[in-house]
Amino acid sequence: MTRAMTAGLLHRRGNPGIKGKLLAKSLEAYLLALETINRLTVAYRLETFCALVCNAWELLLKAKILDGAGRKAAIYRPGRPGEPPKSLSLSECLPKVFLNEHDAIRRNITRVEELRDEAIHLFISDVPKDVLGLLQACVLNYHDCLSDWFGVDISERVPIGMMTIVFDTSPEQLDLGNPVMRRRLGKDAADYLTSLTQELRDEHGAHGYAPQFSVQIEYSLHIQKKPEGAAVLAVTGEEGTPTRLVQIAKDPGDEYPFRQGELVTELNERLRPAQRITSGDVQAVVIAEHVKQRPEWFFRSKVPNSPSCYSRRFADWFVTRYQQQPDWLATSRDVRRASLASKSAPRGQTLRTK
Repeated sequence: MTRAMTAGLLHRRGNPGIKGKLLAKSLEAYLLALETINRLTVAYRLETFCALVCNAWELLLKAKILDGAGRKAAIYRPGRPGEPPKSLSLSECLPKVFLNEHDAIRRNITRVEELRDEAIHLFISDVPKDVLGLLQACVLNYHDCLSDWFGVDISERVPIGMMTIVFDTSPEQLDLGNPVMRRRLGKDAADYLTSLTQELRDEHGAHGYAPQFSVQIEYSLHIQKKPEGAAVLAVTGEEGTPTRLVQIAKDPGDEYPFRQGELVTELNERLRPAQRITSGDVQAVVIAEHVKQRPEWFFRSKVPNSPSCYSRRFADWFVTRYQQQPDWLATSRDVRRASLASKSAPRGQTLRTK
């Protein structure tokens, strides 16, 4: 989308003057952020994306504030006499538009802003799954707010697929505990991403896994000639008509092969003799990590009395997490005990935990 096309689209939506200019610049920054993050030849793409998408949000929020206040002074800080006025920063704009400090979109933008500030001082060549989910939600939130606030639908000019962030390596394969990966990232970047990943998981859970805070990313595309086992089938019509996609029903047993007892057996075989896993341990982790709210790990059919089933990915994650942090299992048991105790306590009674 060229600058003239962007300005024309915004003007037709009734956004002239300074508000229209803010929106035009915001949209340019947003589109350039997407072009940069999806250009795999750019080594500095994460840092550049964060800077551009934060700028896009700041300008969009200023346009929103201006639209509500109707005066230019609303997007400037009170200044001293004789000094040039300074406009609001991104962090100053956020509470003026998102009044609830716990709003999922506001927290998403704040987290991306924090990542921008850190990424400028670090070289981050690989992005873990949880960080990528944060960035993907930021992209989609911008599109939704632009449409809701100003009636601008950029999908009229930009393919929806462009809003999907692409990386050359599946984020699921990035093990921040792997020595080779840590050397490639550098100690500071690896430590920062390890801490950030856990913080994002915790906050995502606190938001009820809202997609406005983070989008769960899953890569499961396989290209094969035979349709057996495929999730998506490409079909060529008669006389060279365009290819279309047809969804194929999948057996959940292929993706979620473990019932609880089978999962316990699998984990013990893989962790032996370092650790003996029990059904109680699995239940502790299920509660502490909100496993039932993560469809890539947990499945239960809507058919009455169907068993709980767990994926291979959950088993892999369980083993890796224990190997990286042996005391994590004990912490999960404490969480389960506290949860069970709170459910059994009489109403009005406050539980005290050591």
